[in-house]
Amino acid sequence: MAASAATASSSPGLCPNYAVICSFLERYGALLDLPELTFPQLERYLQDTSSVPKLLVDLHVKLLRKIGKSVSADRWEKYLVKVCQEFNTTWAWELEQKGYKDMTTECKTGILKYLCECQFDENVKFKTAINEEDPDKMRLQPIGRDKDGQMYWFQLDQDDNVRVYIEEQDDLDGSSWKCIVKDRNDLAEVVALLKTQIDPELLKKEQEKKENEGEGEVKKITSDTSDEDSKDTNKDVCPVSAKDRE
Repeated sequence: MAASAATASSSPGLCPNYAVICSFLERYGALLDLPELTFPQLERYLQDTSSVPKLLVDLHVKLLRKIGKSVSADRWEKYLVKVCQEFNTTWAWELEQKGYKDMTTECKTGILKYLCECQFDENVKFKTAINEEDPDKMRLQPIGRDKDGQMYWFQLDQDDNVRVYIEEQDDLDGSSWKCIVKDRNDLAEVVALLKTQIDPELLKKEQEKKENEGEGEVKKITSDTSDEDSKDTNKDVCPVSAKDRE
């Protein structure tokens, strides 16, 4: 499974910060009255260097206002620079020089994650509302581990878009974090591979099934070809009537 997971594609800069953002929006978006964004939307907006979609602007503005910043929608980037100066001067400089639109996906994702996390410390109303929550339930928990010790996280958005992430057990810096599922076909493949770890015979049966299906398809094609050849032969060798012989 480790080898298969390692070859899965993942968008640069989006993991694991992107997963943290998605988890926060899924759990607290309604409570904070934040714009609804699907996984594909958010990913696409963060990677966009041609413009800054209005929904993404609205998300930043609302998160800034929730922590007491007087932000206007037309000057939100200037306010964002000031906030960035408090925790990452490099990003603040890049934002000021390039503008949000041309920043790297990694920077955009890091900034958005920071604004989400600020709600726990600086949003008094929000802190009061979640004060009684179990700390373990406030963050996304892995759904399990495979035989190699890799941990799995599962996420589902409001439009049933799915994401599954893996990470090595003792990873402290997120370097092994990967997105291995971005649609239902990916999910089916991962589930099938995990089943083979539980019972290796399943892999053998699956391979035999595919081979049998392949042989059946070849036989069908051969049969169809033979039928066509037979029809062509019958057309070419037509019986000659007595009248034609005369």
